[in-house]
Amino acid sequence: MDYTSFENKLTQDNPDDYVGKPVNMVTKTRDELIADMTGPGSILTDTESETVTKKYWKTIIDYTAAGNTYRDDYMSTRLDISGVFDGPDDRFDPERHTITISIVPGPALKEAVKQIKPRFVKPDPEQPEIKSIYDWGSDSANSKLSVGGTLELEGYALKVYDQQEQGVFFINKNSGEETKATRLRTNEPKKITLSIPQLAAGQYRLEIRNTTRNGKTLRIGMSTIELIVD
Repeated sequence: MDYTSFENKLTQDNPDDYVGKPVNMVTKTRDELIADMTGPGSILTDTESETVTKKYWKTIIDYTAAGNTYRDDYMSTRLDISGVFDGPDDRFDPERHTITISIVPGPALKEAVKQIKPRFVKPDPEQPEIKSIYDWGSDSANSKLSVGGTLELEGYALKVYDQQEQGVFFINKNSGEETKATRLRTNEPKKITLSIPQLAAGQYRLEIRNTTRNGKTLRIGMSTIELIVD
């Protein structure tokens, strides 16, 4: 895994305080997963692998839809409820409350992370970088997120070219849950405006994931600015 370092904007009183960020990330696809599962030496066929993979995830989805959580060596799911209840007699209201799901890595994935060998590379001048975040709903910069409102990002190399894999992601700092912004109103290299998705109360940071105009390597611009959803 390649990584580089950038100045930590949260500690401007210390110019030597830097944070490490993964770069040049390669995202594998489902087709690549199936191809690797059925490669040389494998007794599995494409059809078998596709069928089992779909059934595996469909079963977990059915567990979730029934209100159950799931756990194995690779991951576990966790359900929670966001929104405020008005006293002990108030009950769940879809207009005011939302059920959220978090996916947490299991022991096998955590062990895999320990095997990653980081390699330092010099910062890419074309690496996406978020310089400022303005929340129109609260009329504040670099501090608040108003769910359903408009957020304005300014920086460098921000433009998203393929909104399936690329985009703006809200990362919950406690659970690690990722929520992708699905409505980009302005999509330019130096500015993106978007509609803030439904987010549970908590602390968040933002990530921009994109490529160059004709590139294939996914770049990740991670903001160190801490944002609050009340």
